[in-house]
Amino acid sequence: MELPMTLPVLLLLMALSVVWACPDGCQCRGSTVQCIGLSNFPMPLPASATKLYFSKCSFNSLEPEHMTNSLDLLIIKESLLREVRPGTFNSTPHIGSLTLTGTQLQDLPEALLKNLQKLETLILSINKLLVLRPQWFSLLTELRRLDLSRNLFTAVPVETFHPLKQLSYLSLSGNKVSQLSRETFKGLSQIITLRLNKNMLQELQAGTLDDLVNLGELSLQDNQITHLNRDLFSKTPKLQKLFLSNNKITSLPEGIFLNLPNLSQISLYENQLETLGPRVFGPMALQELWLYDNKLSRVEDDTFRNLTQLRLLVLSRNRISYVSTSAFRGLEQLGEVSLHTNRITTLQAGTFQVLPRLVNISLEHNFIKSLPRGFLQGLTHLGQVDLRNNSLPNLPQESLDTLTASQEVLLQQKPWRCDKDILPLRDWLKQHPSKTNQSLVVCDTPSSLNGEMIALLADENLVSLSSTQEPVLTSTEKRRRPHTPPAKRSTPSPAVKTTPTSEYERVTRSGQGDTGSISRDISITLIVIAVVCTVIISTVIISCICWRRNKSGTGNIGRSTNSVL
Repeated sequence: MELPMTLPVLLLLMALSVVWACPDGCQCRGSTVQCIGLSNFPMPLPASATKLYFSKCSFNSLEPEHMTNSLDLLIIKESLLREVRPGTFNSTPHIGSLTLTGTQLQDLPEALLKNLQKLETLILSINKLLVLRPQWFSLLTELRRLDLSRNLFTAVPVETFHPLKQLSYLSLSGNKVSQLSRETFKGLSQIITLRLNKNMLQELQAGTLDDLVNLGELSLQDNQITHLNRDLFSKTPKLQKLFLSNNKITSLPEGIFLNLPNLSQISLYENQLETLGPRVFGPMALQELWLYDNKLSRVEDDTFRNLTQLRLLVLSRNRISYVSTSAFRGLEQLGEVSLHTNRITTLQAGTFQVLPRLVNISLEHNFIKSLPRGFLQGLTHLGQVDLRNNSLPNLPQESLDTLTASQEVLLQQKPWRCDKDILPLRDWLKQHPSKTNQSLVVCDTPSSLNGEMIALLADENLVSLSSTQEPVLTSTEKRRRPHTPPAKRSTPSPAVKTTPTSEYERVTRSGQGDTGSISRDISITLIVIAVVCTVIISTVIISCICWRRNKSGTGNIGRSTNSVL
């Protein structure tokens, strides 16, 4: 009588074991199966599994029999997958997220995804896909996120993305795409993030972005773009982040950024910009502007006038030789300006007076020979003024009075000429010992005072340098040019005299000296002494050079924490 009851129980247990059995080498939690380091695809999978994660596996292919009807998420990453067979996803209509990343895939069947009409996320990044096939996406009308980055695509067929009306994120970064049709993004009005960086794009045609009315972030950095169309961004008023760094842009047309009131972040560094006009930037929410590593030679009046919310302006490592008096007009919120590693020889009086909130000024690694009277007048929040490695031989009292308003002044690595004109600086250093590292502010000339701390100089050491005394080398002669590798300098060693001096010859010729052997001994002794002296002197010279280079090395283009500042 008990057998009929036992049989159904056994059958139920067998069925449950099939439904819930977790494959060897995997971990199962609820309906989620996670497998790491498998050499073969696990079979059979629990029939109730809805989420599959595979990582660092070495199976080569995916086949239809591997899938279950209940699947809604599949992730395969950092694996040796080389092939996905046709029809693999025909029985998985509920998949909403599919990730195949970090594999050896070079191609996919054209109709592979036709049944995945609920798919919202598709990530095919970091593979070796060669050809972008429009058929992959033709029926994916619900797709919202598409990542095709870091493959080997060289072209994008114009119709590829047209069916993807719900797409909000698209990444093609890290491929080899050299051009895009102006119709490539037609109808994609829902895109918020578009990443095209790290390709080989030389331009974006006019109208390419016209349908992207909700675009908030555009990444175009690390391409080969040489110019931008004036109206490229005229239909993208919601743009907040724009990345254009590391291209070959030589100029920006007037008005190109006039219709971007929400722009809060832009990168233009590492281009070839030679000029910036006053109508390039419109009113916008920009707080930081990075323009370092370009070819700018001048900063003209009102260049940044519309950037009223700007806090940080970085113009370092350009070729700037002239900054106009009104170059920074309108930047009343600016807290830091970086002009280091340029070619500035003089500063205009009043250049910084229009910046009432200015805290830090970086002017190091230029060729500034003098400071205009009152060039920091009116600045009440000054923190650091960096004047290292310029061509100032001394500082008059009026310049030092201006510098007193700052908390810290960096004055090292200069050709300080320690004559009577250095007295104002010496006295200022004594009066304000906390404003600079006095041990680094040392004489350059005359040679008798080279390396001496200026703050410790005595009056009797300071004499007028006459025209017959050693010339004062300019900054150009004394130091390497900013932003160039140090030139190889060979310090000549003292000549080793291997022949007798004239006095010694006179003595030997007159018979004063015993024999030829004594002469030879003296010659050998002189040679040994000369060699030892040469070694000692060379060691001292090399040590000094290394010490000086090490002393300036951490800041040879700016702060150690951020070299472009």
